Amino acid sequence: MRFFRNVLLTGIVSLLTLIACAANDSTQVYVIQDIAVSGNARTRAYIILRELTFKTGDTIVDYNLNRAIEQSKTNLLNQPLFHFVHFEITDGAEPGKIMVHIDVTERWYTWLWPVFEISDRNFNAWLENGDLSRLSYGLFFQQENFRGRLEKLHVRMKLGYQQQVSLLYDVPYINHNKTIGAGFSFSAGRQREVAYDTEDNKLLYYRGHQFMLKEIDVALLGHYRPDIHYAHTLKLRYNQLTINDLLLFLNPEFNLTTGSKAAYTALSYYLKIDFRDQRAYPLKGWYADAELSRFGLLPGDNADFITIRPTLRFHFSIAPRWYIALGAAAKMTTGGEVPWYLNRAFGYRRDYVRGYEYYVTEGRHFWLLKSNIKFALLKPSVKTISWIKSDKFNTIPYSLYLSAFTDLGQAWPETDKEKNNLQGVLQSGTGVGLDFITYYDKVFRMEVSFNAKGEAGLFVHFMAAI
Repeated sequence: MRFFRNVLLTGIVSLLTLIACAANDSTQVYVIQDIAVSGNARTRAYIILRELTFKTGDTIVDYNLNRAIEQSKTNLLNQPLFHFVHFEITDGAEPGKIMVHIDVTERWYTWLWPVFEISDRNFNAWLENGDLSRLSYGLFFQQENFRGRLEKLHVRMKLGYQQQVSLLYDVPYINHNKTIGAGFSFSAGRQREVAYDTEDNKLLYYRGHQFMLKEIDVALLGHYRPDIHYAHTLKLRYNQLTINDLLLFLNPEFNLTTGSKAAYTALSYYLKIDFRDQRAYPLKGWYADAELSRFGLLPGDNADFITIRPTLRFHFSIAPRWYIALGAAAKMTTGGEVPWYLNRAFGYRRDYVRGYEYYVTEGRHFWLLKSNIKFALLKPSVKTISWIKSDKFNTIPYSLYLSAFTDLGQAWPETDKEKNNLQGVLQSGTGVGLDFITYYDKVFRMEVSFNAKGEAGLFVHFMAAI
């Protein structure tokens, strides 16, 4: 029996070897003679070449060529640089050599935005009360692709409900190999109304005639991006608060100190792995990140704990025009006590169960699962406006998706059960929605959600759910 099995395996291996040899006989090998770039009036050529999966002089077989071009195109479109990217392959000067031509359509990189910003956690929390006095206004100068080198320069000034001035400057590459970057940020702000505690799973605010809270935040950033899909960031941060004594009277755990001054330093390491087909609204691929932060590096800091926060997202197509997205996130905290204003679980950024947008949940730890199934009512298309001459503005991409979703999550430990009853409780939400994606990666999401409390609501968001 063993003899016949060995003969059968030998035959199978021989057959596969013959097939492979036959395939190799028909394989065409190319040498990339040169790569030419056009359309980059602002962007330096090396920024574009950095995102390619091949370089001049590389040898590539024909069945890998199209795959390499498609991946390179995806890499370029995932940078906030171009509306469109086109590749063309032509014969080189000698047989077996090819020329790669890349034509890009650049975006507009310099913006001066008027700021009309709500000061609540999200648009829905603000809309619940509709208090226009909680509006901040000002100017936001946004310079993307500064000097054509993918640098960011952001300057923001806000007045009104929250008064703040902030500056961000980030350089992706400072070394010859284009793997190391650096940056810094600074912000200073003050506000007369401050959230100081939670009750019935909602934030409590106090508004005074004087400024209740003043904050200064400074950070230094270091980046390491060894290849296309992996990026590492090291961040050293200093944060200082000046707190009105009344806030400490209302909530003695606000900053875990009795004085009006509170400060901490923090060091965080952030890893990002990105294999998605697009940044703003991915349909295929996967994404993972993890952040490890140590709060309290100095003896006098009013925080002394460690947090780790991993995220994982999957996107894939199951049929023409049908897509599924799955997401998971978690947060774990260890060490000493956490000041109230840093003890956040659900209700901020993407960390919430849909249907609970009006609520917040405090906690040192949480886990969160999200799932979407989507149908493309309008597949990604482009509308050209003939009377606008600039190609930076006359081509408007758009798409529309119908979605159904289910979310699950839990935050703990259970504390203040008399004041809040969502800690330690399994939260769940289901619903349907419409997602509209358009100009400059803008996402408009409208959802009808039902939560485990038996409540229903219509909610609006401005980023992809997963």
